Amino acid sequence: MRIGRGFFSKKSIIILLILLGLLMLGRFSLPWLGRVLVAGDEPRKSDLLVVLMGSGPDRILGAVDLYDEGYAESILMVRNNVRGYDIAMEKGADIPHNSEVIKMVAVQLGVLEDEVIILPGDALSTQDEARHVRDYLVEHGDIDSIIIVTSKYHSGRAKKIFEKTFESLNRDLRVLSCPSEYDDFDADEWWKSREDLKRGIQEYMKLTVFCLYEQFKL
Repeated sequence: MRIGRGFFSKKSIIILLILLGLLMLGRFSLPWLGRVLVAGDEPRKSDLLVVLMGSGPDRILGAVDLYDEGYAESILMVRNNVRGYDIAMEKGADIPHNSEVIKMVAVQLGVLEDEVIILPGDALSTQDEARHVRDYLVEHGDIDSIIIVTSKYHSGRAKKIFEKTFESLNRDLRVLSCPSEYDDFDADEWWKSREDLKRGIQEYMKLTVFCLYEQFKL
């Protein structure tokens, strides 16, 4: 079979090399894209541990470790909105709210009950949580440092949201992010797991919306 003239032309070779380069660049940038999502600060003695809702016990487990190690004396969370919960209660169901279950985990692991604070709020988003925590800080002017505990993939965006929200406090307030070690997100190989891939893509979508729109409403 005769190959047509120009099948392996210079132009074709250059295009193939560019495509190969882009594929290699994309492959090597994937770990970096995973690590960008994670904000992990060295823990320091702080006034308050703020546990974000939206996951299972993994986040409170990380907070309890920090509590046990003496990095803060209180754990705070915002009551999140659980769809259908109020309707179930109205129909006679007697079930603990998600935030109460998380508190029970902390208490059973040795945290004093009075040192686990649940703020009312029915929060629908991380922005809602940040606003409620900000309102709490307005009433507690002696607090000047917090540690945010959340999932690894969520930690970078969460820190940005809280820092932006706290700008209106007009006081110096240190915000550290110490994501839970019990979260199984693998930042270096996040694209290899179906669950991590889903988390990563969703987080980048939310981060884009925050940068382009939501940050200006805080």
